[in-house]
Amino acid sequence: MKQKLILLFSSVTVMFLLSINANAASVKVLSDVPAYSWYHGCGPTAAASILGYYDLHGYDSLFDASGWNDVRLTSNVQDEISSPAHNLKYDPEPDEPYLDDPPDASIADFFHTSEDKSYISEPQTYGWSYLSDAADAFIGYAKYRGYDDWDAWNEPFGSEGFTWNIFTNEIDNDRPVMFLIDTDADNSTDHFVPVFGYNTETMEYACYTTRDGAESETVSWQSFQDMGNDWGIGYATFVLPGASDAVPIPSTIILLGVGLMGLAGMSRKNSV
Repeated sequence: MKQKLILLFSSVTVMFLLSINANAASVKVLSDVPAYSWYHGCGPTAAASILGYYDLHGYDSLFDASGWNDVRLTSNVQDEISSPAHNLKYDPEPDEPYLDDPPDASIADFFHTSEDKSYISEPQTYGWSYLSDAADAFIGYAKYRGYDDWDAWNEPFGSEGFTWNIFTNEIDNDRPVMFLIDTDADNSTDHFVPVFGYNTETMEYACYTTRDGAESETVSWQSFQDMGNDWGIGYATFVLPGASDAVPIPSTIILLGVGLMGLAGMSRKNSV
């Protein structure tokens, strides 16, 4: 009788969870993600949208601006996106060349945007950033602004570390992501974008292109697919602020763990 009750409880719980998932919203878009005008590189501009979101959600020292009305305007945070010294040295034709390496004081500095690389034969194109610097850009800039417990890492599309479920779980936990994408389907990445939403019915991700409309840009929906397709995805940079804190666990997972405890217990008992 006891085993029957446990099995009945577990079955009802699983059915309840399936009902929750069936009725769950298929679209989620994070609010308070600023859309910045392209400023000295797509990498620092895309990263700034994510950092601007966190500035409005518990990390208000990331930018000198304060509150949505200030943080959302590119002009108010442009020095944090790319510092005047960085611009002076790495603009295509600066009026007064800055000969020394500027201090790291902006996202572009930590992203090494437009900087020459010793292991690359030709100078880096103005406004370009490398994936290999993306994670360190978030960690380094956050530490510079007083937050030394951030983590960030890159994952290739389709790997165990970057699936649709992993991506949507980040959004469900209110953590926007940065994608490096292939805008023209030539099987080569060429643009960073901030990503902050998903649609499970259409398998699309929500982003800003940082190209058209700038601060007034509406959400752009693109298919969650590999390179070789228009706006196909090459890599993701995941950002975890306050990494020393416990990572939130979705409530459905907690419920599932509680609901299946009876089944797990019965399996152990039957395996004896």
